[in-house]
Amino acid sequence: MDRGASEGERSEGKGDGPLNRALNRLKDDAAFDDVLSNPKAFRFQCSLKTCNEDEHNPRGMMRYVYRSDEEYFYPASTIKVCVAVAALHVLRRVVSSSPGGLLGQSFGITTPLIFHYRRRMEEGNSREKDMVCTIGTDSTNKSQCRITLGHLIRNVFLVSSNGAFNLLLDFVGRKTLQKFLSSKLGFRHFRIEHYLQDSGFGPQPGVVDGLLGVEATMATGLVVGLRCGDAFCDGIDCRGNASSQLEGVVAPLFEDCLVGTRHVSTAGDWDRAAGDRDDGGRIVHDGPKDFRGKNQASLTELQDFLSLVVRPDLHGAGSASGEILSFPDRLWLMEAMAKGTTDSFNPEYLEGGDGEYFYEWNKFFLPGVKKARDSRAFRIYNKLGQAYGFSLDNAYVFDVETGKSFFLAACIYTNANGVLNDGEGNYEYEQIAHPFLASLAEACCLELGFVNHDSSTH
Repeated sequence: MDRGASEGERSEGKGDGPLNRALNRLKDDAAFDDVLSNPKAFRFQCSLKTCNEDEHNPRGMMRYVYRSDEEYFYPASTIKVCVAVAALHVLRRVVSSSPGGLLGQSFGITTPLIFHYRRRMEEGNSREKDMVCTIGTDSTNKSQCRITLGHLIRNVFLVSSNGAFNLLLDFVGRKTLQKFLSSKLGFRHFRIEHYLQDSGFGPQPGVVDGLLGVEATMATGLVVGLRCGDAFCDGIDCRGNASSQLEGVVAPLFEDCLVGTRHVSTAGDWDRAAGDRDDGGRIVHDGPKDFRGKNQASLTELQDFLSLVVRPDLHGAGSASGEILSFPDRLWLMEAMAKGTTDSFNPEYLEGGDGEYFYEWNKFFLPGVKKARDSRAFRIYNKLGQAYGFSLDNAYVFDVETGKSFFLAACIYTNANGVLNDGEGNYEYEQIAHPFLASLAEACCLELGFVNHDSSTH
């Protein structure tokens, strides 16, 4: 990774490091024997980064990795943190600060927005005509059901809304996002290009062809049109970044991007393939699914991106971390990351309600950390992801009583029958993936001393 970090900040997970000791704890549990005996089959990989400053390591970061980026993994919703941060960056550094603009500092995360798309519809004679489609309401927002950047971002972290992500991606723009990640911040392996499937909110598959623009309703009632998306690209300041020549370039990371033995396409898939459909509207394709055209990320780059956002102090005065977000925006974003799903008032997701939400809904590591440490004594700032059999979490764990903290990112693939997209219940998420990730987090806590003071397990 070309990010200018010193060698003293990195350590491979070999020998008697805390990550290996944590994994040895898991080996004692028969439930996880298959995963740890066959990590390649489960595409299991993880990265632990500690943040304890001392005289030998003044910036406090030491990384321990286990099979990180050994095989392709689908990043699923973990990449949403990149788009959420980019949206806040664009809002403050491009839109609100544009000289001579009408918006100024009055444009913010609570400004109501309406997205306008060009929608192509087929007529009876097979000709196509363009229609304008507007998306301007969000039923989860108690404030007049309006779409705002702040509400979209909160929904991304609270319930990982794909529709909210899709709108944020269009607001930022794919080229703008790539320039932000590669040219400004120096990350080489992110590829975030496609929508994530959501049939109820946001742009829909097969009918939307291009964002026309966004209207913002100011507090005065003035409606201002914005040229969004890639129109923001020129506003990303990359001065002084040695990686500025990387704009738009995604470095190779995985040689083999084929997953599974068969895969299924349905009518609602963004990347559905042609073929004969069965009575249920499905197409079953022989052969693995090719992920070369799908989103991509490096596990360690996901972790470093989160580190830049929540702990800019660990990256030195010369890094770009201080230029990503303002201090108030960073605190607001971290509050959105840390909040439990059922603790939110707006949007409101009640336990046992629609979708059977619960407090740990968007935090795979949380149940494990709670076993080691009292829930009142720590905070978890994270973004997880789950799709196609892949379960991931990327988190920062902070002990509010002791000040200790660490970053943990991990991925596991569970799909015993080898068929992708044949139903959520066939992925062994609850049977293997969720308990494994929770136990991994618990083991890391125990090895790093994140335990209750009266605990006898450490």
